[in-house]
Amino acid sequence: MNEADIEGEAETSFDEGQFTDEVAGELAAEVAAEVAEASGSGVAGSAPLVAIIGRPNVGKSTLFNRLVGRREAIVEDKPGVTRDRLYGVGSWEGRHFLLVDTGGLDPSLDTGLPADIQSQAQIAIEEADLILFVVDASEGATAVDFEIAEHLRRSGKPVLVAANKVDNDKRELAAVALHELSLGEVHPISAAHGRNVGEFCDALLEQLPAATEAKPVPIPPGTRLAFIGRPNAGKSTLVNTLMRAQRVIVSDQPGTTRDPIYLPFQYKNRDLVLTDTAGLRRRKQVARAMEKLAAIKSIRTMERTQVVILVIDATEGVTDQDQRLARMAFIRGKGVVVAMHKWDLIKYDGKLARERLLHAQESLAFLEHPWIVKTSVVGAGRDRGEGKSFNLDELLDACLRTAAALAKHIPTPALNEELKAAVADHNPPMWRAKPVRLYFATQADTEPPLIVISANHGRCLGPDYERYLIRRIRQRWHLRGIPVRMVVRGRGRANKDRAAKR
Repeated sequence: MNEADIEGEAETSFDEGQFTDEVAGELAAEVAAEVAEASGSGVAGSAPLVAIIGRPNVGKSTLFNRLVGRREAIVEDKPGVTRDRLYGVGSWEGRHFLLVDTGGLDPSLDTGLPADIQSQAQIAIEEADLILFVVDASEGATAVDFEIAEHLRRSGKPVLVAANKVDNDKRELAAVALHELSLGEVHPISAAHGRNVGEFCDALLEQLPAATEAKPVPIPPGTRLAFIGRPNAGKSTLVNTLMRAQRVIVSDQPGTTRDPIYLPFQYKNRDLVLTDTAGLRRRKQVARAMEKLAAIKSIRTMERTQVVILVIDATEGVTDQDQRLARMAFIRGKGVVVAMHKWDLIKYDGKLARERLLHAQESLAFLEHPWIVKTSVVGAGRDRGEGKSFNLDELLDACLRTAAALAKHIPTPALNEELKAAVADHNPPMWRAKPVRLYFATQADTEPPLIVISANHGRCLGPDYERYLIRRIRQRWHLRGIPVRMVVRGRGRANKDRAAKR
């Protein structure tokens, strides 16, 4: 089929005046409704911050989940599961407040990973308007509890004591002894079973400053960037370096990060939200329950983000698992930027560096020419955000370009002009021994772009020709590293559907 055939079948198919915005809007709305996925939204607002503090394994994360109304924090019958600060929204009697879950405090452990956990808890204490001090009523007050209580008194913040694991009347009586902590009234509760939690929330509201009626949103506004990758690839180091602070814990031990952390960030007057996630292993290597939950939460975070930064350890190159993660993000409609991290360790070996980069381009070709940025953070202080970094601005620039491509809306006349040129250069193949005519195209949705083509037959284009059209659209509008979806609909179907609905 040539250009004359198209114009003969529908004389005004590509006429900018005849193909009105109203027609395009109706078609776009219909197709978008068919492919749209449900997404939650919240109302922005300010609210007091409540920090949950206590020694390890007293039930802080269980109480956090109880107050936010869902299983947000990972819970396991083992101390040290929570590490970074995890934020959520609690509500009671129409009032809302922000909650922050923290790792267990043990002042006797002042080095290594426990020290990092305690530094995160200390930051939460300093930010909080109210502190929930959780104590295990089944064990009574321990020496560590007394030491934490003294630290909380010195902080000058109001404290509410929750005697947790009070599952029966006997333990409720035993909880009275916790008044010796000298932090005021003790509230016996069972976070796991909900015992006395309502009365505890009433007491909590009494100590909070006035809260706004609008429900706060724990995820700050802005373009969302999620750092995804295998364990120990350097995701947390990159986040801390960008934030110029030890906002998430960095350790040589793989799997340090478990809960996704949302961090507001500004770059070139643009609001961004950086999200560090747990490293994702191959399924057969994920044995422990908390690792499985962390993996699930990372995947959910991927679904909530806009651009995924796939962090690859340059010393190892792209692995099968990296390819799986990239494909997982791509089929979910996310833009992907590749960070070849730890590049400083291989850049002086020219042959190896070239091999790693070429292999990355070939292995991730299905991402459609994503931006690949060679990044490094060098220095002993990198876990505190003080290391010398390379190409992090380039990484953020690539993310902004990818986010812009995701959100790009192509004008209908320009899209039809490209469709017309594509057909003129290469006719679509026959469909069931019938010629295929393409009338017009419009963009029905963004993030990712969805292109709808009206034809004389529905779904009449083969995969090869669809890829040809999408490739032309990518090249003309520089849509790198993002999925572009295409739907072909039979002409007149929309009008028939509207008539049937009437």
